[in-house]
Amino acid sequence: MPIFENTFIAVYVLVLLFIFGTIFASFIACTAGRVLAGVDWVHGHSHCDTCGHELAIGDLFPIVSYIALKGKCRYCGARVPISCLFTEVLLGVAFVLTAVANPYIDAVLLRNLALEVILLGISLTDIWQHKITNGFLFAAIAVYILTEPFMPNLTSYALDGVVASVGISAVLLIASTIMEKAVKKTIIGGADLKLFAVMFLFTGLWNGLFMLILTCLSGLIGMLVSRKKKIALAPFISGATVFVLLVGDYFVNSYLTLIGG
Repeated sequence: MPIFENTFIAVYVLVLLFIFGTIFASFIACTAGRVLAGVDWVHGHSHCDTCGHELAIGDLFPIVSYIALKGKCRYCGARVPISCLFTEVLLGVAFVLTAVANPYIDAVLLRNLALEVILLGISLTDIWQHKITNGFLFAAIAVYILTEPFMPNLTSYALDGVVASVGISAVLLIASTIMEKAVKKTIIGGADLKLFAVMFLFTGLWNGLFMLILTCLSGLIGMLVSRKKKIALAPFISGATVFVLLVGDYFVNSYLTLIGG
């Protein structure tokens, strides 16, 4: 079912997707924090990290509550990090762009939206504590398995993903091992390699290579800008993956056409 056949329906769906994006961003950020803290992320209640007061429903509306409370806790006045607002807007915009890139309400759209939520959680845990938890990786694999039967050209699509996951990951592991022995320090962490392997399932071979190149370039820029020797790589892997899933086919096909004459 195409989204943009009717202007009213298109606007309605895009607004709805933005709202859902902000809600899921708030949820996954809370989940990521609880996972890192080792507390129950299913039954726990949201609370202020400073005073510990349990938040009411009126405190939990994404973007709206932040603006209404001027970025502060209603109960103790502590400043709420602006990163909370940023992640909500970011995922809301990502949901909208995903629908624009794939204007059909189908398994591909739902898969990409679900993966974006998980990638945000992975990125946050890596930024906060340089950790990529297996739980989030298993969630991504579950999304892949549950949606794969509904993908177009199932056999070739699945084979492409498996070949990319095994092949590129193996080459990446060998290359990083050789480089680490040469420079006597870690080049790519084991958790990052696992994240790459899972993402290659979704991207396939050519898009996976494109994603790897984008990750390296953006990660290098991130290191130069931050002037840090060690940065969280998951946000760059996540950003490159989302970009490739949305518009990677256009760039890859253009490149293959160019070199093919």
